[in-house]
Formats: sequence, structure tokens, C-alpha cells
Amino acid sequence: MSTIYRERLPFHPLLGRNIHFDSRSLAYALQSRRTVVTGVRHKSFIGILDQGQLGSCTGNAGVSCLYHEPILASADLPAWNRYTENEAGAVALYSDATSKDPYAGSYPPDDTGSDGLTVCQILKAAGDISGYQAALDLESSLEALMVGPGVTGIPWYNSMFDPGPGGLLSVSANSGLAGGHELCVDQVILPGDPGNGTGELLVAGPNSWGTSWGDAGRYAIRSGDWWRLRQDQGDFYSMIPMAQPAPIPTPTPADDPAGDALWSSVRHWATKENHVGDNRRAATAVKTWAKSTGRS
Repeated sequence: MSTIYRERLPFHPLLGRNIHFDSRSLAYALQSRRTVVTGVRHKSFIGILDQGQLGSCTGNAGVSCLYHEPILASADLPAWNRYTENEAGAVALYSDATSKDPYAGSYPPDDTGSDGLTVCQILKAAGDISGYQAALDLESSLEALMVGPGVTGIPWYNSMFDPGPGGLLSVSANSGLAGGHELCVDQVILPGDPGNGTGELLVAGPNSWGTSWGDAGRYAIRSGDWWRLRQDQGDFYSMIPMAQPAPIPTPTPADDPAGDALWSSVRHWATKENHVGDNRRAATAVKTWAKSTGRS
């Protein structure tokens, strides 16, 4: 039986991402291959979208990813696609997501927001992608981005509305939580790459607030900031092109009350960062076990 967690975030007109997790995603989760991260930017066949005052960021992020290589093989846009390469297509996807997601109300007329998981489910059911996979750590997220784009849902703080040069987001929890936002991620920028003066690894992609925002409509975020936001009930789903086979689930551990109780009792200790010697090795082993069994 799956476990579904959902939560509505504070609603800002530009921020329509709600929290929605399903434990069945664990069986399809990406596993890190421990490969060297390289810089990449996947080609987009459409421009920057603009959601206006509608909280349709989930639909916009989904359509933006859909019209990127390798999800779309060429600039020959599929005329049959219900989710067209423009704001109308993004709104159509958002509308379908609000009808399927686990929240009351649907658009139109209710601008309830939605979530990235539901958007991926709809695109798979429509035959636009063969599947999708959740990335549960930063390593597998970066490796997935080297292959193709994905959608990420993150908490959005007030400081992030006004990005710096290159669209770099300033993440300050002290500025206050404005809501949750969904974005397409299509780029990995290495330290030292042209335009990256931070000395840190960045991820980037198109936002859906028009070309006057950010770097001609694009954002960038330090990978460390992205991961910290992801740890605060964020997510990332990598989309798989129709030309590739759908992901195959891996066996998940059976119900294990004893294991659950163990992790509950040691989690606070294991996740501290000041361990040394044998304690450090023990904490690392416990965290590795928790991750492999879907507990962290």
C-alpha cells in the first residue's frame, strides 16, 4: 500500500506548488552512479513562458521540460500534443493537474495550485514521456541533469524574487516563506564556467515569469542551496523520453517496524555533522542504511 503525503503551502499568486509525495516513487528512485559531474545545458525549442497572475507554475515547468532535448528529439513540434509549446499548453496541463491532484478544487475556476508529481503522472498518461523518476539526493539529481531536464518543487523565500546577476537566487529563510514554486531545471554550471563567478556548482533553468525577470527569464541556484531547499519538503523528478523504456521498479523493503523504530531513535544523532572517529563511521553506516531502505 502506498503512503501519500500532501500539504498546501502559503499561496502567492506566482507560487502554485503544493507538497505531494507518494511512497511508490521510492521503487523507481534514481540511484547515484558515482560519476563525475560535467556541465551541460539541454536545448530548449521554446521561449520563456509567462504565467501572469495564475498559480500555474507546475504546468509551466512541465511544458517547459517537455519541449527540451532529449524529451523532444527535434524542433518539429508535435501538432497533436494537447500541451502546446506556449502558455495555453501550460495552462491546459495545470488544469488537468488540478483535476487529478489530491486537493479540493480545480482550475477553472479554482486557482488551487498543484504539484510536480501529478504533472509527471499526467504527461506519462498522455504519452508525452515514457516515465519519470524521483532523485532523492544531490548526487543522483546532478547525474540525472547530465542526461536530461526535470522539474523541481522548492520552498520559495521572499529574497528569491529578486535574483542577482545571471539570475542567481539569494536564498534567505530570514526573508520569510512566500510559498512553493515549481521550476524546470535544464542546466548544470561548473565552477569556473563562463558567467559563473561564485566558485560553486550551480543548476539553472527557465522560470515562468517572462523575460524581464532574472537572466532574460532564467534563474540559477547554488547546488547546495537547491539541496537544502529540497530537504525542506522539496522534490525533483527527471523525465524520460518516449524513445527510451519506462523505468523498472526496484524491490522495496517489507514493512519493518523494528527498523522504523531504530531510525526514529537514532536519526537525530546520526544526522549531526560533528562526529569523529568510530562515531563518524557508525553515523555514516546508519545514514547509508536509512537511505537504502527509503527512510531518509
